[in-house]
Amino acid sequence: MDFGADCCGCLVEIVGEAAEYSCNECGAVIAPVDVQRVVMEMESCEATCTHCGKINHIDGFSEVCAFTCGHCGKGVGL
Repeated sequence: MDFGADCCGCLVEIVGEAAEYSCNECGAVIAPVDVQRVVMEMESCEATCTHCGKINHIDGFSEVCAFTCGHCGKGVGL
């Protein structure tokens, strides 16, 4: 399953008897075997934390103006 160019949703893991992934915007369901391929095709960007200096890889966005650092947990405004 491929997302449309106009889809701005995020992949959400639904845990049940078997793991399933779906888009919270368009409702597309992604088979677990296809998740890595789909994520690699999504837009992404990198941003440096102004607190700890570490680089954060952010999937699903071509640019961000704020994020929570995955390393130190602090909020960052750019």
